[in-house]
Amino acid sequence: MNVAKISRYLVLIMSLGFLLLSSETFSQNGPSNPSLLEINPPDGPSNDMINAIVGVRLIDGFGGPAVENTTVIIKGNRIIEIGAKNLVKIPTNAIVTDGAGMSLLPGLIDSHFHSANNNKQLSTLLKNGVTTMRDPGHPIRFYQAQHFATSKMPRVYVTGAHLDGYPGVYVEQATLVKDSDHIRSQIAEYVENGASGIKIYFRLPLKYIETVVKTADFYNIPVVAHLELVDADDAIMAGLRGIEHVTSFGTSLADPKDAEEFRKAVQENSNNRRAGRYMLWSKIDLSSDRVKEVIELAVKNNVVLSPTLATFEKQFGDEDVKDYEAKGFKNMHEFVGMAHKAGMKIVTGSHNSGKYVKQGFAYQREMELFVAAGLTAMDAISSSTIYNAEYFGTKDRLGSIEPGKLADLILVEGNPSVDIKAMYSIKKVMLNGEWVEDN
Repeated sequence: MNVAKISRYLVLIMSLGFLLLSSETFSQNGPSNPSLLEINPPDGPSNDMINAIVGVRLIDGFGGPAVENTTVIIKGNRIIEIGAKNLVKIPTNAIVTDGAGMSLLPGLIDSHFHSANNNKQLSTLLKNGVTTMRDPGHPIRFYQAQHFATSKMPRVYVTGAHLDGYPGVYVEQATLVKDSDHIRSQIAEYVENGASGIKIYFRLPLKYIETVVKTADFYNIPVVAHLELVDADDAIMAGLRGIEHVTSFGTSLADPKDAEEFRKAVQENSNNRRAGRYMLWSKIDLSSDRVKEVIELAVKNNVVLSPTLATFEKQFGDEDVKDYEAKGFKNMHEFVGMAHKAGMKIVTGSHNSGKYVKQGFAYQREMELFVAAGLTAMDAISSSTIYNAEYFGTKDRLGSIEPGKLADLILVEGNPSVDIKAMYSIKKVMLNGEWVEDN
C-alpha cells in the first residue's frame, strides 16, 4: 500500500474510530444516531417565552384539509399545543398574534439553493418564507459567513464540494474523484466538517455511484445527484435515491440514439448540455414504454425528485425562447406531473432564480409550476415542507406543525390550499420560536 493510500485510510480511521475496509461494512454498521444537523443552529427564546397564534387557518404540512379558527401555542422553540380557538386556553403571559384571515404553515424547506458567503441573500430567502435550505454541492467554506451573521438566517444544510469526475465542470466547487478509497476518505472528511448529505455531479462515472451511496449510508446521510452523462435508471439501480433537476432523467427517457448524441456532445464540452437538454427533451415521447418503465423503477425504489422547474422554464410566445426550448420545457413539466401521479415523491427546490419570476421568489414559482403540472395545492405544500424534511432526514423536528416540533412557521395572507399564489404573500416568519423582524 503506498503512502497516499495509507494517508487516506488514516483520515477515515480518525473519523470512525475503527478501520472499515469494505463498502459492505459501511452499509451494515452505520451509526444509529446520525448528525443530520444544520451548520448554523439558530438561537431560540428561553422556555419562559410563550407565543400564541390565535384564530388562524392551520395547514400542517401533511396534506389534509385546512383547519379554520385554530390556536397554536409555542413554548420556547417548541410547539406544545394545537386546537380549536374556543378550546385552547391561552396562558396569561403569552405573546398573542392574531391570525384572523391568515394561514399558518410550516416554514418552507428549499432542497436546492446555492450561496457563497452571501448572508444578505439568505436573509431575503428567510423573509420570503424559507426557514431551511440545503446547498447541494458547494464547499462548506462557502458558508463561513454564517458564523458572523448579524441577522437571522435560515437553517443551512451543506453537502460539501460535489464529487465529480475528471476533468470536472466547476472545479473550484468540486472534488475530482481518484478512486473508491478517495471517495470514502472525502465523505468522512465532509461529515466531520458538518456535511449532512453528499452530492454527485454529472461527470462522476457510474462505477463510483455505489461506493458513494454505501459510504453515505454508513453515516445515514442522503446522496443526491445531478446527472447528465449517467442514465437515471442506471444510477437508481446503483442505489441513488435523490435526483436533483428534472433534466437528470433526460438520457434515460430519450431514444437511445438521441441520448448517445447528447452524451457525446457533453463529453466534448460540458456547456453543450445547456441547449442540448432542451433539444433532447423536445424529442422525448412521453407516451413511450421507456418513460413508463423509468418512472416505475423510480417509484419502486422510493426515489425523490427535486425538479427545479423554475430554473428551466421556457414558454412559447416569449421572443427570447426558441420553439425547441419551449417544447423541451413542456415535456419536462409534463414529466413531473406524470411522475407525481405514478407515486414518485416530488420536493421543492428553487435553484435560486427563474426567468418568469421576481428575484427572491423562485421558490414560490416552483410551487406554482407543481400545481400547473397536476399536483394539488396541498400536494405542493407537502412537497415544500414535510416531504423535504424527509428528504433531509429531519422530519423528527421540522416540516410539519404538530406538538413537539420546532416552531419554524410562516403566516400567509389568504388561503394557499385553495390558491397557491397566496404563497407570495408571506406576512410573518417564525424561526425556532422567534418572529423574524425586518433588518
